[in-house]
Amino acid sequence: MRIGSEWFPLVIGTFALSLISWMNSVLFNNVILFEIGKTIYFIALFVFLAVLGLWIKGYVVDKEAITQDLNNLTRVAFSAFIGVILFIMGFFFIVYIGVNTRIAYALLILYFVGYAEVLTVNIFTGYKLFTQPLRQEDLNYSVLVPSIALSANVILSAPLLPPSLPYISPFYTKVVYFIMLVSVGITFFQFMFLGSVALLSHLIFKGYPSVVMIPVGASSVLAINILTFPSYNYLDFLYFPEKVSITLGIILFGFELWNLTVGLIIAISRRNLKPNLAVWAYVFPLAISSFSDFLLYEETTIGFFKYLELLLSIVIILFYVYSMRITFLTIKDGEKENRR
Repeated sequence: MRIGSEWFPLVIGTFALSLISWMNSVLFNNVILFEIGKTIYFIALFVFLAVLGLWIKGYVVDKEAITQDLNNLTRVAFSAFIGVILFIMGFFFIVYIGVNTRIAYALLILYFVGYAEVLTVNIFTGYKLFTQPLRQEDLNYSVLVPSIALSANVILSAPLLPPSLPYISPFYTKVVYFIMLVSVGITFFQFMFLGSVALLSHLIFKGYPSVVMIPVGASSVLAINILTFPSYNYLDFLYFPEKVSITLGIILFGFELWNLTVGLIIAISRRNLKPNLAVWAYVFPLAISSFSDFLLYEETTIGFFKYLELLLSIVIILFYVYSMRITFLTIKDGEKENRR
């Protein structure tokens, strides 16, 4: 069984457990949860290296697999998760280990590497969409993954740049802030246009239900970016009013909550469908959504967001356990096929 890019959501799902542990340690001032999150972070790093190694090995063993995957729009789109994982790794390094000036600039390099990767995948996905003959299975919400990944750069940029940390110079801060703004613009319009096409395809052909959750990730990552923009008003470079950012964040939260509710109802009603690795599409968007709710609580102190984040944390754990079960069954079935 060859490991493809569809295995990277497993890595992000494991990081999601670390995320909810950290967020709840902050919300409820619990040191034990912080240490649990830190432990999970190192486990997730090991899982990432293992999946990345097996993914590369698949191409070394089978050179034709490269061409096959380049013509598979879903696998191309899912490869953008590599850049997202780099952003997440950098974020948790700051949270759990801490940085100095030298490490901060090393993380800035990691940021640019991750962004270059997701931008390349995003552009290539767009190229394939407009030039190659498309199959029905190509037109699903997975085409939004490179769009979400592009704006997911905020996961690392926001905690790395001043005023969060004092190490990065004003020049690079302005460069990264400009990238964040441009990325939100790209993500928003790709979400509108590609999302509409994917929705129409899903309504007609009824794809796997878990991908319905991906737009939750798109709206949430836009909200996360918008909520961080006022932090950079001190640069006297571009201006974003704080109250406007909170207002827009809550507006996007409305769509997020609606899509989240519909997606979970579909998940329950379609629970008897034959499962596959697409179940991880539940975990990644839920993690982004919970982080968006965490930030909204931090900005507004409205208790609803705090307890919604806690509820989503429980849901994420449940989906993670279920998704791991499906993953082990997938591995087991793959071993049986190899023996034949």
